Amino acid sequence: MAKRTTSPKKKPTARRSSKSRKQVKGKGFSAGKFTLGMLVLVILGYAGLALNEGRLVPEALENIELPSFSDDEIESTSETEEPVEEPDNRPSEPDGEDTPTVNLEGFDLYFTAAFDFMWPAYKADEAIIERPYYTLRYSEPHEQATWVAYKLSADSLKQEKFKRKDDFRKDPRVRTGSAELSDYKGQGYDRGHLAPAADFSYDEFALSQTFYMSNMSPQAPSFNRGIWKKLEDQVRDWSMENSEIYVVTGPVLNKNFKTIGDNKVSVPEYYYKVILDIKKPEIKAIAFLMKNEKSSAALSSFVVSIDQIEKLTGLDFFPTMPDDLERILESSTETNTWF
Repeated sequence: MAKRTTSPKKKPTARRSSKSRKQVKGKGFSAGKFTLGMLVLVILGYAGLALNEGRLVPEALENIELPSFSDDEIESTSETEEPVEEPDNRPSEPDGEDTPTVNLEGFDLYFTAAFDFMWPAYKADEAIIERPYYTLRYSEPHEQATWVAYKLSADSLKQEKFKRKDDFRKDPRVRTGSAELSDYKGQGYDRGHLAPAADFSYDEFALSQTFYMSNMSPQAPSFNRGIWKKLEDQVRDWSMENSEIYVVTGPVLNKNFKTIGDNKVSVPEYYYKVILDIKKPEIKAIAFLMKNEKSSAALSSFVVSIDQIEKLTGLDFFPTMPDDLERILESSTETNTWF
């Protein structure tokens, strides 16, 4: 009978766990857990006292007096940082009171060395036309300058004067095309200079440059030849008295206006003039706002703060000045140092 052979039994192999074993890290000291543990022990201790005394709150806690705070104190202590005081940039309203006397001699006037320090703030894409004697920013929608800025010196005004030739002409440097002489013809408005011809009569070329139509704005004849001319004369007197001053002037172009001519030149309702004397020791500034109409009022009655002109026009005058000096000059309606 054949002998059956049996295959040797295989030793059972160790089964691997389907889950990988995680390395157990040693537990270090945790300040947070320790604090939490202590807090739990304290709570349990006071709970035990309460149960022992048959009271909701242990007598030991009832006898503790907690400090009381008013609503104002709570609000003041809720802030973790000192509040930052923001500068007050709101335009000041004239209140009939003079600005307190401030010693301005300590200010460094380094900013006056910049070629454009007298210009209101401007953007790179705006139409700035710089001429040897004055600079303007042209407004295409209104076909006239938004502002004209220049220096007026006593030395210039003392020179021999040239006679004006009234050579009004289109400004070739306005790429979009300036207003033209025909826009004013038969409309009942003067071609009112923004940079006055008389301020530049010391030089024949400079005088002629003031007759570009980009320097003109439609003004009521009784305004242009009356109160506006009176102000221009006064500004020249101030230049003689103060050696040199800086002038920025223009129309208030803050909305849609009645227009004249084929180029639709806006007829502004108001004009402004800002004058700055930046020489020490008596640094000062003054601003005027005048309606485009006849007036016999005193010039001082038209004085406003530069802040108010900025609010009306959206312009930022003398942007390179130190903020403290700018704030002092632009909020003032003081007239004693001028008149």
